[in-house]
Amino acid sequence: MNIFHRMGWGACALIAASVLTSGCTAGGLAVGAAATTGVSVAQERTTRQALTDAEIGITINNSLLNHDRELFVDVSTEVVEGRVLLTGNVSRPKDRVKASEIVWATPDVVELINELEVGGGGGGVQGYAEDVWIATQLRAKLLSDVDVNAINYNIETINQTVHLIGIARNEGELQRVVEIASKVPGVKKVVSHVLTKNDERRVTG
Repeated sequence: MNIFHRMGWGACALIAASVLTSGCTAGGLAVGAAATTGVSVAQERTTRQALTDAEIGITINNSLLNHDRELFVDVSTEVVEGRVLLTGNVSRPKDRVKASEIVWATPDVVELINELEVGGGGGGVQGYAEDVWIATQLRAKLLSDVDVNAINYNIETINQTVHLIGIARNEGELQRVVEIASKVPGVKKVVSHVLTKNDERRVTG
């Protein structure tokens, strides 16, 4: 599976922040922080939280890889305000449990949404291609919609099911995003884990 699709749209937007955990150079730290700040300015979450989310995602992915390369490949991770969404297909029930344990062992995680499927197989190459096509079409539609702040939404598509996580400005915007997603050809189901801007469950520090 393509590493950038596996990590998700939101993680790709913040990928430059990976240098924050690498300890490479002062210049690298500055570039990573600046890139993450640039993205987060347009989002509802704070710059500090965007940086924390990026670090959480990197830590989880590193832990998955260190435990089992196959688990790392099979599990996609999205993080928004400490809320972690796991999607993908794993071979055994114990892999699903292990992924959960890894997430909860990661500092600053406040919620786990485990949507991992067991033994689903992922539909092979054709299924993966369909998922990529759906995600690409949805992202394009959201970016072109003037009534949607697309950068607030992270998308994962698994077996033609669209999983959404992020922060909606209001219920109307969220309903619009879900409707747009449901109308993309090939989509079987839309699962939303999005919170609205004023939801009291949000981590706003």
